[in-house]
Amino acid sequence: MIEDIVDKTGLLLIDLTEKNIGTSLMIRLLVDRPGRVNISECANLTRMIRDSIDGNMLLRDYRLEVSSPGIGRILSTEVDWKRSVGRKLSVKMENDNFIDLLEEYSNGYLKFMKGRTVNSDEIESAVEVLD
Repeated sequence: MIEDIVDKTGLLLIDLTEKNIGTSLMIRLLVDRPGRVNISECANLTRMIRDSIDGNMLLRDYRLEVSSPGIGRILSTEVDWKRSVGRKLSVKMENDNFIDLLEEYSNGYLKFMKGRTVNSDEIESAVEVLD
C-alpha cells in the first residue's frame, strides 16, 4: 500500500523499514527524486499514508517518519542513480577517482558533465557531495 502511494506522488522509494517499539510500530520511509525532494513533498506524502492507514484501520499505534536520504549515503542501486541525476558525485573506481556532475543515467550507464561515461558495475563506491 505504501509503495503504491509513493509511486502515485512521482517520488522514488529509497528505503522502507518497520520496527516494533513496545506496543507501537515505527514506519520509516526514505524518498527522493531527481532534483531533490522538498519538505512539503514529504509532509504531503506523510498525510496521504496516514489517511490510508487510518482509513483502513490497518495498524495499532504507529509512528510514521518520512524523509529524504542525506548527503554521504552510499549510492549503489538503479534508484540511487536515477535520483542523483543533476547532482555532484564523488566516484571511486578501481583505477580512477573523480568528482563530477551526473547528467544522465540510462541502461546501467552514468554520463557525467565532463564527458565521462561509466558503467555502474565498475563503480566501487559513490556518494553525493556538496559544492
